[in-house]
Order: sequence, then C-alpha cells, then structure tokens
Amino acid sequence: MAYGLLALCAAPFWVLEGGIAHPLYTLVIGAGMFAPTIASVVVAKLVDRTSWRDAVGLRFRGKWKRILLWAPLAALIMFAINLATAVIMVLRGVPGDLTGSTWAAEVSRAMAENGAEMPTAAAVALILAVTFLGMLLTVVPALGEEIGWRGWLWRELKPLGALPAIVLGGAIWSLWHLPITLIGHNYTGEPRWAAVAMFIPACIALNYLFVAITERAGGNPIPSAFAHSVLNSTLGLTLSVVATSDTVASLNWFVDTPLGLIGIVLTAAVAGAIMPRHARPDTGLPGAAAGHGDGEHAPAAPTAGG
Repeated sequence: MAYGLLALCAAPFWVLEGGIAHPLYTLVIGAGMFAPTIASVVVAKLVDRTSWRDAVGLRFRGKWKRILLWAPLAALIMFAINLATAVIMVLRGVPGDLTGSTWAAEVSRAMAENGAEMPTAAAVALILAVTFLGMLLTVVPALGEEIGWRGWLWRELKPLGALPAIVLGGAIWSLWHLPITLIGHNYTGEPRWAAVAMFIPACIALNYLFVAITERAGGNPIPSAFAHSVLNSTLGLTLSVVATSDTVASLNWFVDTPLGLIGIVLTAAVAGAIMPRHARPDTGLPGAAAGHGDGEHAPAAPTAGG
C-alpha cells in the first residue's frame, strides 16, 4: 500500500515536462510521504485490529522528557553529519572553501541581483533562518514516513533480530523511493541503475541512525522525523557552504554526499554510538536494538500484519 500510494503521486512527473523540476513536484511528493502512515493505519485497524498508536509508538506518557530532549538532538546530529560530510569532501581534495567565505559572498551577490542588497552577514543570517523554517515545515511530511518505517515497520521486524531488521528495513525503505529515484531524485546526473543500487546502503545506514534515535525516544518516531527533516532540508546547504565554482564538477555524488560512501560511514558510526546500551543484542552489530526503548519486549513472532 505504501509503495502504491507513492507510485501514484510520482506517476505524473514521469510524463510532465520538467520531471522533478516541475513546480508541483515537491508538494505532491510531500503528500506522498504520508503513504507509510496511511498504510500503517489500515494494517493496524483492519488487519491486526489493534491500537494504531501502540503499533507505531505514538505514545507520550512517561516519554515526554526523552522526546523533548531527542528532537533537537536528532536535528543537531543529522546537521553535523551533513556538514562533516561536506568538510571531508574538501579535505579529500575536491575544490572547496572551508571558511565559507566564497558561499557567503555568493549569497550576498545573489541577494543584490534580486533587489535585496544587504550586508553579507545579514544575507547569510536570512538564508539560515529560511532553512530553519523549512526544516520545521518539512518535519510534518518526514513524520509521515517515520511513523510507517521507524514506528510500525521497525517494531514488526524486530523479532528477526536487530541486524536483519535494520538491513531489511533500510532496503524496504530505499526501494519505496524507486518511483522518484528512477526519474532523477538523488545523485544528480548519475546513471539511474547506479543511483538505485547506491541508495540501498545509504538507506540502511540512515535506518540504523533513525532507529537508534527512535529507541532513545522510548519508541516514539517524532525525534527521528526531526533528523529526517534536517537531512532533506540541509543536504544542499551544507554542500553549498564549502563550495566554490569548481566543486560541483569535481565531486563524486556516490562518495562526497551524506548519501554517498562518506555519509554512509559517518551515519553508521554515529548510529552505533547512540543506540541505547540496554537495547543491544548479541548480533555483532554495534549498538543494534533488540527491544523497545521504553523497556517493552518485542513479541516472539511478527503479528498478522507483518
């Protein structure tokens, strides 16, 4: 159901002029991000006949402190990963400016060309404020994904063991993106078959991180939605901050981005570091979770909706 609903949302952009550059693309795909939540509601209510809020972890009693702590922490962690990926890109030899002065000057120049001339510091502050506002707005569609993937699916896959659950959950999440990956979303200009293949390990690493955040929040997926939103909202910004006119032509999208090899390694390392110690099973996966972050025990076998 989740796959089908996103495919329906993406279908028009396979034929509309501009594809992912079409003015309506972001809005329509943003709506499609609620597909996993819709699917979880239907399965919980009509198949498992259980409480949907319990099934996806949307409970708050006794968890408020953890949720309020980990929502901003998750956002900061994801921003740090994005920024660190960009910095490592420059350190490995891709042309760039780690001082950010080239980017700041370009921002100021672009503002002036559009009739909004202002001091460089003010122009940079405005861009950062707009980015922050965008992050807050995109938390909502990000939660549409997180409720389904980190809320419902993670709980359903846990009985398989942490390592299989994280890998399988990440692969399922990655392939859910196929309708938009195949028309150019992610890995700009790269062959689509390679983009699909690369996105699988990227999503497995991100699934590991978002699962760790969810476990830290007592099984509630709201903090992971903040991390997800920051990933989407600041990926381009963090690359731009260190970029020069030669950066884009020289970077390797499969290596130098948060969805490339550098980002995958950083994301997996951070996920292993923050996964709750009490939730680590004997699977050989650093920090992987076996039980719910709130101390609940996973069922012995998947429910009927699994």
